[in-house]
Amino acid sequence: DWARLAARYARCAHVVGADLRNEVRFCPWPFRWPSLSSNPLVRLTFGHSWTEAAAMCAERVLASSPDLLIVVERVIWPMRSVEPYFAAPLLPRLAGRLVLGVHHYSWNGPGRYLPFGVTENRGFQRCAHIALRALGFFSKENYGDMSLETLRGVLHDQWGHLLETDRCPVWVSEFGSGGPDNSYDFEFFQRFVTCLGALDVDFAYWPLNVGQKASGD
Repeated sequence: DWARLAARYARCAHVVGADLRNEVRFCPWPFRWPSLSSNPLVRLTFGHSWTEAAAMCAERVLASSPDLLIVVERVIWPMRSVEPYFAAPLLPRLAGRLVLGVHHYSWNGPGRYLPFGVTENRGFQRCAHIALRALGFFSKENYGDMSLETLRGVLHDQWGHLLETDRCPVWVSEFGSGGPDNSYDFEFFQRFVTCLGALDVDFAYWPLNVGQKASGD
C-alpha cells in the first residue's frame, strides 16, 4: 500500500520519490489494457486510464508524505512519446512533484516494437519479422538497430524535448546491457550512454550485478 509506505518513510531524508508502477502494460487476466484516455467509453473495451489511476494514487501518497517526487512511467507497449502525460489528469494536480519515467533497452523500441527482434530472428521467424514490419504491424527498428543520430532523434521526440525546454523532469529509471560479450547489446549501450550525456539525464542502471553470479546462475 503506497500510502502506508509513504507515511513510514516520510521522515527519511534519503527517500525522495515514489515510482508508482513498474512497466505499465497489458494484463491478460483479468483482461484489461492501459489507456491514456479518461473517456468512460474506454471501459467498454476493458481499457483503464493509467494516468487517472496514477493521479489518484499520487494524491494518496502525497497526503502521507507531501515532499515526495512522484514518478509516473509511460506505458511500455506501445512505447510512445511522454508528451500526453504532461497534461491532465496528472497536471496541474501534480505540479512540482511529477517526474516522468522511461525505460530503454536494445530489444525494445518506439511504437509497436517487436521484442527481442534480433535475438529471435532466424529462419521462419526472420521472414515473419520482415513481413510484419514491412506491413506496419511493428515498428521498423528497435532501439538497438538505430544509428547514434537516429537514436538521438527518437529520444528527443519521445522525451528529450521536455528536458531541453525545462518543461518536466524525465528520469531514465531503467537501462542496461548484457555486457561486452553481447556485441549488439553493448553497442546499443555505448550509443545510448552518449545520448544520456548529451542530454544530461538522471538515470538508474539495471542491473548493477549483470553477468554470471558466484552461484553459477
